[in-house]
Amino acid sequence: MAGISVVAKKEFLDHVMGWKFLLILAILMIISLLAIYQGVESYNENLERYKEGMVEIEEHPEVMPPGWMPEKPSILFVFQMMSMLYFGILGAILAIAIGFNLISGEKESGSLKSLLSHPVFRDTIINGKALGGMGALGFAMLVMTLLSIGILMMLGIMPTGDEFVRILVFMGFTLLFMFSFFAIALMCSTIAKNSTRAITYTLVIFIVISAVMPTAGMFVGMHLAGDMPEYPGMSRQDINEAEGEDISKEEQIEEQIEEQERIQEEWQEEMQEYGKKVMRVREMFSIADPKSNFDKVSSAVLDPTFEPLRGFFGLGGEESRAETSILEALGMVWKNLLVLLVFPVVMFAIAYIKFMRMDIR
Repeated sequence: MAGISVVAKKEFLDHVMGWKFLLILAILMIISLLAIYQGVESYNENLERYKEGMVEIEEHPEVMPPGWMPEKPSILFVFQMMSMLYFGILGAILAIAIGFNLISGEKESGSLKSLLSHPVFRDTIINGKALGGMGALGFAMLVMTLLSIGILMMLGIMPTGDEFVRILVFMGFTLLFMFSFFAIALMCSTIAKNSTRAITYTLVIFIVISAVMPTAGMFVGMHLAGDMPEYPGMSRQDINEAEGEDISKEEQIEEQIEEQERIQEEWQEEMQEYGKKVMRVREMFSIADPKSNFDKVSSAVLDPTFEPLRGFFGLGGEESRAETSILEALGMVWKNLLVLLVFPVVMFAIAYIKFMRMDIR
C-alpha cells in the first residue's frame, strides 16, 4: 500500500499541475458558470410566476380547479441544465484526457521499462496510476461542486435540505460517470502501442457506445414496435362545420367532443405502450453506454417528479407529477445505476490483466 500511495500521489500531482488538466478544468468551469447563470435566470422567472399564481389563488380561489396548485420551481433546474448540456461531454473529455496516455506515454518515453527494472510490483504501478487519475477527477468534481453551491449562495439562493442532498448525490454520480471514461482510456492506453493509437481507440469506443449504438437502438426499436399510433385529433374546422349545419345540435357537438376525448385517451395509452417497446430495445443497445445510463440516473436524482417515460414523444401527463423521494427515484433506475458501478470495474480489470501480462522490452 505504501508503494501504491507513492505512485498515486505522484500521478495526482502530475495531473492537477499539468496544462491539459488545468485547461479542460477551466473550460468546464467557464461553461458551468454560463449554465448556472442561465439556470438562475430561468429559476427566478419561474419563481416570479409561481408567486403570481399563489396571489391569484388567494384573491380568486373560485376560478381555480379544486386541488390545483402551481408547481414551485426548484433550484435543481440549474443542475439539470448542467447535466444535459455540459457534463455529459466535457466530463468524458476530461476523463479521457487524464487516462489515455497513462501507460502508453510511459512506453513511448521508455520510462516504463526503467521503472520496472526497480524492485516494484507491476500491480503497484497500475493501481497507483488509476488511483492518481481518479483522485484528479475527484479534485475537479470537488472544485465544481463548491463553486456551484457557492455561487448559488452568493446570489441569495439557499437549497433546501432535500435539494442539497440531491445536488451532492448528482455530483457523486457525475464523478462515477467520469470514472467510466477514465477506465476506457486507461484500458486503451494499456493495449495500444503509443498514445496516438490510445486516443484513437478511446474516441472510437466513445463515439460507438455513446452515439452510434443509442441511435441505432432507437431506429431498431421504432421498426420493431411497428407504426406509431396516429393522433386522432378532431380539428376545430370539423366542429365548426357541425355547428354550421344546425345550431340546435349543441348537444351532439358536445357528445362528439367527449367521444374525441375518449379516443385521445386511448391514443395516449397506445403511445405509452409504443414508447415502452421502443425504450426497451433502445436500452438494450445502450446497456454499455455510460452516458445514456448517466442521463437516466441524473434525471432521477435532479427531478423530484421523475417518471422514466416522461419526455418520450411528449408522454407523461399531469397525473404523473407526484413527487418521489430520491431513494424511490433511484429504485426506478437501479439497472442504470448498476451499469455505472460495474462498467469502470470491468474496464479497469481488462487494463489490469493486460498490464500484468505485458511484455516490456
